[in-house]
Amino acid sequence: MGRSTRGALAAGLAALLAAGGCASWQQTRRETVDPIHALLHHTYADAISEMEPGALAALFAEPRREQAMSPTLELLARFDRIEQTRVGIDRVDLEVEPVVAWLDLVAEGIAPDGSLRAIRQSKQVTLVRGAEGWRISGDRPGPLFEVPVPRAYFTDETTLRGLWFQHETRMVTDPHGEPQRFIYGSGVAASDMDGNGWTDVILLAGDRIELFLNDGGYFTKASREWGFGVSLDRVLTTALPVDVDNDGRRDLFVGAEGGPPLLYRNQGDHFSEVPDAGLVTPERTISAVAADFDGDGFADLYLANHDDVYWNAPDPPGRATNARPDQLFLNDGHGRFRDVTKASGVANRGWSLAPVAADYDLDGDVDLFVGNDFGYDVLYRNDGLAHFEEVSREAGVDKPVAAMSADWGDFDGDGDLDLFVAGMRSGSGWVLEVPDFEVGRVPRLFDLLFRPYVREAIRSWFRGNRFYENLGDGRFREFAAESGAQDSGWGWATVWLDFDNDGRLDLYGANGFLSGKLEDDV
Repeated sequence: MGRSTRGALAAGLAALLAAGGCASWQQTRRETVDPIHALLHHTYADAISEMEPGALAALFAEPRREQAMSPTLELLARFDRIEQTRVGIDRVDLEVEPVVAWLDLVAEGIAPDGSLRAIRQSKQVTLVRGAEGWRISGDRPGPLFEVPVPRAYFTDETTLRGLWFQHETRMVTDPHGEPQRFIYGSGVAASDMDGNGWTDVILLAGDRIELFLNDGGYFTKASREWGFGVSLDRVLTTALPVDVDNDGRRDLFVGAEGGPPLLYRNQGDHFSEVPDAGLVTPERTISAVAADFDGDGFADLYLANHDDVYWNAPDPPGRATNARPDQLFLNDGHGRFRDVTKASGVANRGWSLAPVAADYDLDGDVDLFVGNDFGYDVLYRNDGLAHFEEVSREAGVDKPVAAMSADWGDFDGDGDLDLFVAGMRSGSGWVLEVPDFEVGRVPRLFDLLFRPYVREAIRSWFRGNRFYENLGDGRFREFAAESGAQDSGWGWATVWLDFDNDGRLDLYGANGFLSGKLEDDV
């Protein structure tokens, strides 16, 4: 395995999982795990989308092929055309004969009457291995659920509207002195920066800030005219428009890796960097949130400081508190900041990615939730003067989730804010249950003696999203699986919005992470 691959894995799954090198696991993977994954996750899904009975029949074993195929044919009969099929593998029991797999299937397409249709179905299938490889020998389907089809639709008008942009990553140096890709992406923000009433767009391109000004729904690139667009000596990670001096114009905070963050003051027709803003950091700021934490009327800054995964891997499967500490900076009213992290009690050392601020307990001050990439999420309750108490456990939000993003929203309309945390739902996570699978960084003997506990600790990072309903008494109820919002793939940025204007909040989530030859191997 090359150094670049090792570095990328250290940032993701390999920090939690690393397949052991024993011969039994390699053989099991080659002869059983990979073929079953390909059959169910890819070939079966493709055959359903093609709606070709002959191709489908080839995946089923004799002698009860016709009987085993009938649930799938019943599903096909509900469509005139299938545009997309996804088959998720929940788990596979390799210790029984025949092998049993539990699947979650979603098919989307056109119904016979011409309407849009989306159907979801859970099923239990049995698998046998013959001369031609693994085949499906039985199918015990659950009920077919019709998924409501939205009434609003979107079309891609990026180029038409003038938002022509291509991200260019900046390289970072690994412990061997070799340049590697910065693997955490970059930032985007939308805000009215020029005060004309239209929402502009700020995009970070590795080491550049690009500004696109909106005039009536069409954008013009104005980076250089406004003081941006030049290459900087650091990797830019997050863009946060915020009025730090209360002059009515949105200034811009920009987080960075390999250099200090940047603060730009909006002068009305250009931005000027504030060189002495007081934002002294360990140069690992991955994201940030602005809010008036001390109630003085000025926006303060909470910085989520991750770490360099090429030099330091998270310490799993415990609390993973070996990242750089987050920081809280209070605004002095003139756009300059002082570090009050220790005095405020918010020195989170988790691998934080998702800080979001809101008054979740309706006591008139702004509280803080921090979603951690590894370890456990934290919730800080504010006393109104920027002194915080961690209440994660009593509130019920101290769950491991590999948080990629978080957002507050009153989804049930009861007047208090609920919380959605986007996490990872891996289509390959079922391999944890394979008897021969070894967990790297966990001693083999310990893994054997305490296998259920080790697997449960790791499995919690692959459950998918967390959805917390605010009970109104300082506590939350987690019900992502019950609500149907647990699985959105490898979740990244998820936000609340009422996209169909029906008065109810919906969720939009970006997802994706490629770790195999095929795009949905994660």
